[in-house]
Order: sequence, then C-alpha cells, then structure tokens
Amino acid sequence: MSKTAVRRVLFKSFWAVIGLAIAVSLFKLAFTGSTQDADGAPLTPTGKIPPEEVVAEKGTISNSLTVDGTIVIDKPVSATSSVTGVLAHRFAETGARVKKGDKLFQVRAEEESVEEPVEEPGKVDDATGDGDRDDVPVEPSPPKPVYHWYTVVAPATGIVGNYAAELMGEVTEDGVVVSIRPTTFHAVGAISPLDRYRLASNPDRATVTIEGGPKPFTCTDLSIGDAATETITGDAPEGEMMEGEQGAEGDSGAGARISCLVPGKVTVFDGLTMTMAIDAGKSDGDVVTIPVTAVTGLVGDGSVWVVGADGTPTEQPVRLGVTDGKLVEVTSGLKAGDSVLRYVPGSKESADDGMSEELPAGEL
Repeated sequence: MSKTAVRRVLFKSFWAVIGLAIAVSLFKLAFTGSTQDADGAPLTPTGKIPPEEVVAEKGTISNSLTVDGTIVIDKPVSATSSVTGVLAHRFAETGARVKKGDKLFQVRAEEESVEEPVEEPGKVDDATGDGDRDDVPVEPSPPKPVYHWYTVVAPATGIVGNYAAELMGEVTEDGVVVSIRPTTFHAVGAISPLDRYRLASNPDRATVTIEGGPKPFTCTDLSIGDAATETITGDAPEGEMMEGEQGAEGDSGAGARISCLVPGKVTVFDGLTMTMAIDAGKSDGDVVTIPVTAVTGLVGDGSVWVVGADGTPTEQPVRLGVTDGKLVEVTSGLKAGDSVLRYVPGSKESADDGMSEELPAGEL
C-alpha cells in the first residue's frame, strides 16, 4: 500500500473517532445531563427559580391620573312649596331663564284667625226694654280668613320647566311645584377604588380633552365618590340609566364616580366622550424609587424585602411618598443601590416568579 493510501485511511479513521466522541458527548448531555457543578459537588434538580431582584434607583415620579368618561348635563333641580296653599303668582313663566336666588313663584296660605273676645252679657233680663233677654248668649260671627304669602326663589340657575299647578291651584307642603333644568355640565368618569389612594391629596381640578371638540380646558370642583354620584345622577326611575351613563361594567360605570364642573364659557353637549387628566402631585427632585410590586402598602408606611450579601431577603419597614401606579417613592428606610425583591413574598407574582413546587428528579 502506498504512503498516500495509508494517509487517506488514517485521516478517515481520525475523523471517525472525533465524530464518535462528539456523538457520545451529545447523547450524555441530552439524556443524562451534568451531575456536578463547577466545584465538583453533585447537582440535584429542584425545580426552583431564584426570586427576581430589583435595585432601588433615583428618579422623579409624576402622579398624573387619566380617566375616560362622558360629558353629562346636570339633573333638574326641584323647587318645592314650604306650606300648603294655592299658587298665587308666578314671577317666572315656563321657558324663562333664571339665576339662582331669583324670585320664582308665590304661594298663598290660609291660616287660622284668632277669635275676638265677646263681652260678658248683662245681668238684667231686659235692661234695654226691647223685649230681648240681654243675658242670652250672642252667636259670634265667623272669623275672617287670614292669608300669608310665601315667596319661593330659584334653587339653581337654568330654564324654568312646566308648573305642576295652575294659578290659584292647590299646592302641598314639600310638594314639587316646578323644576329648573340647569344649563351646566359635568365631566363624569370612574376610577378604581385603589386609584383613590393616588388622589389622597384631594386635587380640586382636572384638564378635560374632547376629541374633535374645544381645546383642552380646566374643570373645577373635582368630586369623588358618593357626593359626585348624588350631584350627577339624574331622576331616572329605578333600573334605568341617564343618557350618556354607562353600565356598571363600562369604562365610566365601575369603581368610584369622579366628576368636575365644566366652565360655562365652554360649549359642550350631553353625551360627549372625554378624557380627564388629574395632576395629583410630583416628587420633589430625584428620589429613591422602586416598583409598587416590591412594597406591601402604598400609603404612608410599608415594607420591602431587602436582599442581603448572602442572598437572604429581610423585611424592612419603609416610609412611602408619591406613586404613579407603577413606581413609588421611598422617603426613608431604603437608599439608592439597595437590592430588594421585585415581588412581595406570598403574592401571585411572587409565586409565578419563584415556583416553589419541586419537580421529580431528572425532570425540568
């Protein structure tokens, strides 16, 4: 055999050996895995993922809350009579525009009169000689009616509706005589109960944007919760909703109601969709921030889990400041550069992040 043929055989044999070694190694890695770590200690599958950490950083937090909602015309306001009587006069007719405090109508009420005392009859049967007994009781004349007039003023600014009674018609105490339909509007939305913590500073205004409408404007008298509901909800029958009001599962029907007064100079219409931006504060310069998922409690005092040099997390009380719903300011108890658990132990996110359930050996 020539030297060339020998070299060719040796060359093929060499690559065959290398290929076999690679195949054996791949087989071992695929079906048996490594059994030792870098220090030679045996490896045991646990199925545990180390908890995720996050580093506290310096930053600025702007607490601005955006709420979607609707422009709603204010509900009619009823003007009632304080007494029972008759509608004696109408200062403002149906369709007239009135301002709050303007005279609206007048009610005449009849009240009991005080009977005049009757002089005691004489002692003599017929002292006057007219043939009549002077000591016979005299029938008193019927008392004259006594009238009082009560003026009712407009409880709100708006347009006078239809009167419930004609002139000189009867009205009752606390009965509705006429309603005033306001020409004012409110921007109404809804926020989740948790977002109410972000408005703990009680902001009194918001910026409203109506797509395709007037330029963004500032609305005032910001109200949250039951007070807003009582002011905005119309006199619709039970089970019915006002025009422009969404259901309990809609964008502006779930959670706490929030509303603000639309300025009178801004032209809006009932039912327009809008976006309300509420500026509820800003952190003072660069502050220590961490994700809200790393804290228990987001108002005032809270706790984080600081990861030590040995990797052991320890609960640490902290004092909290402004939050934007994603990050929260830590005013004390933590410094920039500290490592904390991204998710509070025991939370759903923590359970998903660090699955504590052990898998059978050899399964991953």
